[in-house]
Amino acid sequence: MRKYLLLLVFLGTGSLAVAQKLKTIDSLFFDSRYDQALPVIEANLKVARTAEERSILENKKAEALIRGGKFAEAEKQLKFLAAQPASAYQQAITQTNYGLLYLYQGRNDLSLEALQNALQDFEKDHKENSLDAALALSHLGNLYRTTGKYTQAEEHLARALAIRQSYLREDNEWIAASYNDLGLIYSITDPDKALTYYEKALTIYQKLHGKDHPKIALTNTNTGFVYRQMELYGDAVNNLESALKTWEKIYPQPHPTKAFVLFSLGETYLKMGDRKAAQGYYDRALAMYESSYGKKHPERASVLNAMGSLKLTDGKFDEALADYQQAMQANVRGFENNDLNQNPPLKDFYNGNTLLYSLIDKAQALEARYYGKTLKLAEMELAVKTLQRADSLIDRLRQQIANENDKIALGAVANDIYAAGVRIAQETSVIALHKKKWQALSFYFAEKSKSAVLLEAISDVNAKSFAGIPEALLEEEKSLKSAIALTAQQLAQKPTESEERYLRETAFNLNRSYEAFTKQLETKFPEYYNLKFNTASPSITELQSRMDAHTAILSYFTDDKNHHLYIFLVTQKHFSIVDHAVPKEFDKYITGLRNSLFFNEIETYKTAAHALSSLLIPPHIPSSITDLVVLPTGRLGIIPFETLVTTKIKTTDTYATLPYLLKRYAVRYEFSASLILQKAAMKPPTEASIFLCAPVTFNPQDHLAELPGTESEVNAISKLFGARNFRSAVCTRDQADEKVAKSDALKSYSYLHFATHGIVDENNPELSRIFLRSATGTEDGNLFTGEIYNLQLNANLVTLSACQTGLGKISKGEGVIGLSRALVYAGAKNIMVSFWSVADESTAELMQDFYKTLLEHPGTNFSQNLQQAKLDLLKTGKFESPYYWAPFILIGY
Repeated sequence: MRKYLLLLVFLGTGSLAVAQKLKTIDSLFFDSRYDQALPVIEANLKVARTAEERSILENKKAEALIRGGKFAEAEKQLKFLAAQPASAYQQAITQTNYGLLYLYQGRNDLSLEALQNALQDFEKDHKENSLDAALALSHLGNLYRTTGKYTQAEEHLARALAIRQSYLREDNEWIAASYNDLGLIYSITDPDKALTYYEKALTIYQKLHGKDHPKIALTNTNTGFVYRQMELYGDAVNNLESALKTWEKIYPQPHPTKAFVLFSLGETYLKMGDRKAAQGYYDRALAMYESSYGKKHPERASVLNAMGSLKLTDGKFDEALADYQQAMQANVRGFENNDLNQNPPLKDFYNGNTLLYSLIDKAQALEARYYGKTLKLAEMELAVKTLQRADSLIDRLRQQIANENDKIALGAVANDIYAAGVRIAQETSVIALHKKKWQALSFYFAEKSKSAVLLEAISDVNAKSFAGIPEALLEEEKSLKSAIALTAQQLAQKPTESEERYLRETAFNLNRSYEAFTKQLETKFPEYYNLKFNTASPSITELQSRMDAHTAILSYFTDDKNHHLYIFLVTQKHFSIVDHAVPKEFDKYITGLRNSLFFNEIETYKTAAHALSSLLIPPHIPSSITDLVVLPTGRLGIIPFETLVTTKIKTTDTYATLPYLLKRYAVRYEFSASLILQKAAMKPPTEASIFLCAPVTFNPQDHLAELPGTESEVNAISKLFGARNFRSAVCTRDQADEKVAKSDALKSYSYLHFATHGIVDENNPELSRIFLRSATGTEDGNLFTGEIYNLQLNANLVTLSACQTGLGKISKGEGVIGLSRALVYAGAKNIMVSFWSVADESTAELMQDFYKTLLEHPGTNFSQNLQQAKLDLLKTGKFESPYYWAPFILIGY
């Protein structure tokens, strides 16, 4: 009975006879016998009784033509279908096939439009949870995967699986297809998980088809890819060769599926060091893709990129560059230029990620040809020009991505572009006449590598405030974002299988609603769209115009692949770059410094501090400088620079006598130079006022120690403000409710101070939180990262006098992703956070000294106030160890 119901659902409406016809056709589809399916479809069309039956069969014909590689005939068939009168449901199926056709042809832009139209049409007929809708979702998920939007891809593919599971038995063909699709996503992000999904798919396919079948070949192909990722090359070759034998039987003629396996074999043999075999497979794959798709297709571009890289390592610079130029021609409509001086326009590419690799590979080949052959400055100039085009492409791709995780993933890819830009521009500055021009470009690329997603998010918030968007719409957005954040938290907390299925469906629907909401804003408020993406990086001159004579900016960039460190030193009048090789022990020194500070190991500290100081602190900082602004990169974002040293350490030095950077400079940190300029436009309350919050005790289920010292800490700080007739509010114990922290009342305070526990979850940043109380029962007492993002603060300073609130997940291109990043997004101009947990007695003393200095010397900046408070703590003797004063850092400008 269930199968009968299923077939009716698949049809939408229709008779059992029609269902049986479709069952025969689908069985041929499952066996990849598309040529045999076509005459069966034609025969059934001749006896079709209704318009709906004809529409279904005509769409099946289109699908058979697409999957069989007959794209011209398929397009003609779909044009015929589109001209026929049809219900929204039938139109949705036609649009799904259009999406599949364009996906095969590499026309990702048209595929996206068609598949989104299909989902809208399914919704019009209330068929968004049908099996046909699941097929559209799976195509869209695979499209997102192809374009590097892995989070969106996973959402859509998981939704397709959930729909199929609601209708079908676990051993159904479509369930296996979903497992395969999800395996493709996890092969990029989690190879072990990918193998689990492929094993599930393989078990179903073997049960249904035996061993020698196209679906088995498909799974073997995908498994081979994962084995290569895991460096299990023998297993990879075995799986791929087994798949190729099966595909040869099914497709004796050239076919894209065979080309993909050939390319994968080439990539595997290259990893094994067999360059000759790799080249042979590349040649065969390229010829087969060309026979299948013609000259224009992104898969052909991928093979040409690989061939170019192979030739580049052999020193065949000219041939490599020709391959990269051909790759760009294959991947961009209308671009046919063989002149290496020409790069393609950015409006008509098929696959943006593939084009990115072509551009960076071309730039690095030009750099290699300069050093290995020509020594012509023009090579380096063209390399930088090519990387500038890649930079523009990154901006365009980021604008097309809706999900923040996918934007961050793009940042990791983009980091390679920026590393090449920093390096090549700096190298060019050494040989070119206009040295400063190239140094400025090197700084530009380094700056573009820092916190681009955070900057765009803040620009988005600012754009909404300037574009005149009605308050009702902003409230609607706030509700949507809150619901999305809550669902993400619940998913990260390892729910049961049934709960997870429900939450994923909820998250999928919420994210689709938010995407539609954002598109509506962009359409109705053009000014919002224009402002949203107006995030140009500052020039050195612009940055210097915001600086005083006593401040220096130290911006860091590491080229991990080439083990090189770049330090950009900017003062009001001067700009210079220091670059040197990074020693193998670099990461060990960073770990050693942090651990020695936390565990009070002074000898280990001396070794690590000396090594890092010689690497990280330029020797020629002008003597007039008293303030340093550090723009860290990577793991440099988790060390307190104040503990580095300015002179050689003596063996007799104690914690009190060490020449800390703290003793010479007031140090603060910032995510990027662009953020410095963005914050200049912020206007927090000018009147000194403070909101103080200390829960003191916590929910027993959280297993957190009481913090009795925090109560006296906030009360003492309140008295400091009260003594000067400044407004202060104190919430302790039950009054320190999460609901209060989320209230609009906080907008009116210039200072916010939370003396409480906090945790950072590096694996699941959405579970990072600040612990408060839940006395009213309307909140759970956990102020999660997602909830912080949705706060609307306007504070000059937010202090988290809590545990490890300065840490987070380190992401290439974004830096440390944690509570501090969330607070900056929420509207805090400056924040004070900690790198590790410290006794509340010393913390209370430092915090009171900080605010006392701040109030006594209103003309000073926060970093100078914090410097003085730390120096005072150091002088006490009792708390001279940097364990007590070093973890607290100031982020802001």
